[in-house]
Amino acid sequence: MFFVNLGKLSLIVKIRKMRAFILTLFLVCQSTLWGQIDDFHREIMDMMTFKGEEVTASLRYHDVFPKLQRNFANKQIDPEVWQQLRADESEQVRDYILQGAYAYRQFFNRDEVAALSAFYASDPGQTYIMEQDLNAKDQKAVSQFFKSPTGQKLAQKSDSIALELDQIKKDWSEALFKKKLRELIKGGHL
Repeated sequence: MFFVNLGKLSLIVKIRKMRAFILTLFLVCQSTLWGQIDDFHREIMDMMTFKGEEVTASLRYHDVFPKLQRNFANKQIDPEVWQQLRADESEQVRDYILQGAYAYRQFFNRDEVAALSAFYASDPGQTYIMEQDLNAKDQKAVSQFFKSPTGQKLAQKSDSIALELDQIKKDWSEALFKKKLRELIKGGHL
């Protein structure tokens, strides 16, 4: 009886040791996959650019600074410091687009992303995005797109995509605010 329990005990110890190894291996693989940007991800990022997501992210980027300036209103911070803080806009916007692409990736395949890109890059697609009045020809093209399988899927999944993107924007904006706050504190502006 004692030897049977001893065998189970050594098996449990081995499993625990293996569990740590397996978890470490899983995390390494996961972080490697997360860090890579494949061609499909780039295609989604391009589609987001056609759609105007970079402009949206740029506006959100600039929304951070009035909040920071209110928090540091009683400090005499030189305008050059604020300019230096704004110097990484393109990098930060790219980071948002990189993160935001995951929202689309979970709903659309490569062919659907290509169809979305073609639509958003077209004149009717751009007019539709800008919420401008569509002429008869553009209205027909937009209507045809939304009758296509990709257009129908976009209409069906748009609320879910919007929720995902809103959460990503919120997290990105909060992280950006904290980063800029740390930079101000490190610069001795507290």
